[in-house]
Amino acid sequence: MWSILDYIFKRKPVPTILKQYNSINYYNGPEIATAEIRKRLLQSRGGCVDVVKNEDTGIATLCLNNPERRNAISGSMMVDLADAVDMLESWDTGKGLIIYGHGHTFCSGGDLNMARMFSNPDDGFLMAVFMQRVLGQLEKLPLISVALIEGTGALGGGSELAMACDFRLLTSDTGGIGHVHSRMGITPAWGGCTRLVRTIGYTKALNLLTTGCRLSGEEALHIGLADSIVDTKNALTEASEWLKVRTNCDVAVLKSLKTMAHNAKEMSYQESLAEEKRLFAPLWGGPANRAALTQNIKHK
Repeated sequence: MWSILDYIFKRKPVPTILKQYNSINYYNGPEIATAEIRKRLLQSRGGCVDVVKNEDTGIATLCLNNPERRNAISGSMMVDLADAVDMLESWDTGKGLIIYGHGHTFCSGGDLNMARMFSNPDDGFLMAVFMQRVLGQLEKLPLISVALIEGTGALGGGSELAMACDFRLLTSDTGGIGHVHSRMGITPAWGGCTRLVRTIGYTKALNLLTTGCRLSGEEALHIGLADSIVDTKNALTEASEWLKVRTNCDVAVLKSLKTMAHNAKEMSYQESLAEEKRLFAPLWGGPANRAALTQNIKHK
């Protein structure tokens, strides 16, 4: 089977470059420009990603729309997601984002039709390169992001997408969150393992990854993987209200807080401290600060 590298460079197939360390195989092939990976991913059609921005609330919704496949993510949906995140990154008045699935179910992972189309290590690596960039950008958005997990839940790649959000809300009857990759003979590739370990710790994460089990909303809440349980019948409305409480401040303040918190998670202690004062300074004496001083808000 031809790989993405063969497709791009129109060459004859060559053996995949693998190196082995301590009996574990590591991929040692080249990374390819994002634009070239996009071209290949667009060969896998199906579904779309729909984004709606509400300028009044500053909250956007991003809908995974591939209901025939339980909102599995095709190659073209990966490209849609990348474009959506690019657009949201430059939304000056934006405060929040809710990611949910069409038809009250979140995401069943990567589209198996795409997996069959790109079934070789070269394609797998480049898909991982693309999706790690997209989800890394999603994680750093200066918006408060929420994954609303309904129906059959967030499985495989769907769980990795949910982990890139700031918060995860689950309905009481959802199938939950399942890092089920091992059942498919693979591992997470889009950053899901790293984010899971950093969220719930090494031991709990390794247990979930090796067993491939699904956690219900209550179970996920208990170990810190979920942040709240919402009503099944009014999940999107309740998620919006939940998010409004956390976006009820000046947009410049909120964007700085999100960036500051993300820095604290990713940077060294001293680097984070250095960034914190630089994010604070432009707000001191700024419009929101002056308005609060005028209204004597601190003492109310």
